[in-house]
Amino acid sequence: MTEQKTDLQNPRVLRQVSEHLADRYAGVFFPELVERCVAESYAGLARQARIPTYLAPMALHGAADRLRALAREQRRPVCQVLFVDDHDTGPAAVAAALLAEHARAAVVARSAGISPGTTLDQHAVRLLAEHGADPAAATPKPLTDPILAAADWVIVLGTHELGPIEEGTHCQSWPAQDLLGTAQDTDGGTGVTAELETRVQALWLEITAGAGSEPVREQA
Repeated sequence: MTEQKTDLQNPRVLRQVSEHLADRYAGVFFPELVERCVAESYAGLARQARIPTYLAPMALHGAADRLRALAREQRRPVCQVLFVDDHDTGPAAVAAALLAEHARAAVVARSAGISPGTTLDQHAVRLLAEHGADPAAATPKPLTDPILAAADWVIVLGTHELGPIEEGTHCQSWPAQDLLGTAQDTDGGTGVTAELETRVQALWLEITAGAGSEPVREQA
């Protein structure tokens, strides 16, 4: 109980999480509303958590889901893009950061793994920092039904079968072998950034143009 109380009363932690999320919704919601959503999400998680280590990133995603629901209720178009790969420890996380850098508040970019790892690859950490993303907020996350259902666009790095997709969701598959192969280059991962940058830029153009893959139909 002592650890939870101390963590909750750390204003620096809450401020960092709130600022990260407020940047995503700049021009959509006032920072005060974002801060309140983060604080409430954080408090709800802390009441149930035995170990507070991952409360901040979990609060970030909980508050993001709530804000997205509010945006939909208010008919404000905040596009959700989900990148999925094996472990969410490298390319998917970097792709999400690159799209967020291009789209700013127009898109909420997320990543998830089929079998999520425990930590990001070191080259991914460096690349995220270089592109203005906080590696601590990119903790590998599992692919869950709610996250999949919330996405307007799903980008699968590989040939994974994700099961039923919501009607109207755009879905693309990118060749994971090429992306993951360059991640081990001696340049420290620059090849991954170049490859993903090209694909992410093309994706952003499709989103802004209202084009892209044919929306898939929910399977019976």
